[in-house]
Amino acid sequence: MAANEIDPENPFPVLDYISPEYFCDRKDETEKIISAFKNGRNITLISIRRLGKTILLKHILNKLQKDKNNRILFIDIMPTECLKDFVKAFSDAIVKDEKNNRGFLEKISAFVAGIRGKLVFDDLSGVPSVEVSVADEKEAELSIKKIFEYLAAQKSNYIIAFDEFQQITNYPEKNTEAILRTSIQHQHKDSFIFSGSSKDILSSMFSDYGKPFYQSSDIMELKRINPEVYTSFIFKHFTKREKSIDKNLISHYIEFYNNHTYYVQYFFNRLFEYSKEEVTEKDARLVEDIILKEREYIYFGYRSLLTSVQFSVMTAIAKEGGVEQINAGSFLSKYKLSQPSSVTAAVNALIEKQMIYYEDNKYRLYDVYLEKWLKKTF
Repeated sequence: MAANEIDPENPFPVLDYISPEYFCDRKDETEKIISAFKNGRNITLISIRRLGKTILLKHILNKLQKDKNNRILFIDIMPTECLKDFVKAFSDAIVKDEKNNRGFLEKISAFVAGIRGKLVFDDLSGVPSVEVSVADEKEAELSIKKIFEYLAAQKSNYIIAFDEFQQITNYPEKNTEAILRTSIQHQHKDSFIFSGSSKDILSSMFSDYGKPFYQSSDIMELKRINPEVYTSFIFKHFTKREKSIDKNLISHYIEFYNNHTYYVQYFFNRLFEYSKEEVTEKDARLVEDIILKEREYIYFGYRSLLTSVQFSVMTAIAKEGGVEQINAGSFLSKYKLSQPSSVTAAVNALIEKQMIYYEDNKYRLYDVYLEKWLKKTF
């Protein structure tokens, strides 16, 4: 997974990792994770959504791949729904990693046959992937065993990142954790990082006695970037592209968007796009409005997707900028909310729908732009 060695027109990428030049800070986290790998420990990385977890993973993997003895596999588990899907995602990552090596076809064909699969090539791009034909859970379990046997037989050290690892708890095969743990614990030369955005589920998987992955890795919770460091990073990239901007303006919008990485990054991506040589407060206000206007049709749709109580509770949390006591009398009366039991049920539903989360003793909205829109609209 080599970094894309390009110099982008906009220095605030929002879709993927580009290179260390366009990656802000996370030095301590990067050093701790790499040190854990070097000393034979795996890592579980937890953060709320859109705080930069996946980009951090790719930044670390980019650093590690500079050692020619390392092979990098990045597997996004979120789209998978069962053990068969997991086998396909894992084997596709291996095929993608091997495709430029000598003897690719002979070597990888034997591997694919061993996991009850078939190697196929995209008609347009020529990119290889695997069609998995496992018939049942037993065959899927055998295929996973074969995958890990293949990795163990290679001379290289593999660094394997499973992103959104908590997804395996949703599989119909309820022994998936045990199946994977059995294979992973025997991969002595390889390192693993398990990451995800469901704190409660991941913490339980790796901290609860009796769970297969109990105490099998170090647990690290990703926090927000230091705002001063983030301000300097953003200022540097504006000035490097010969655009002047007040540091106080940068700091204001980092705080305004709750220092939530994606929403800060996206805002400055758009501000860079719309501004001229001198970035003004007027430019920032314009971009702020444009972002909300573009999302308005989606946000209005939430009123029909959520119950009236759920929408009212979400709006109240947005207007408060975070709520500690969700059933406090003052909060309920201020926003004319119904009985505490109904509010509690609404909060639980919103958490399940990943509309809100609980952090630092407060309920907050995940989508910072939605929070700003609700404040402005209702």
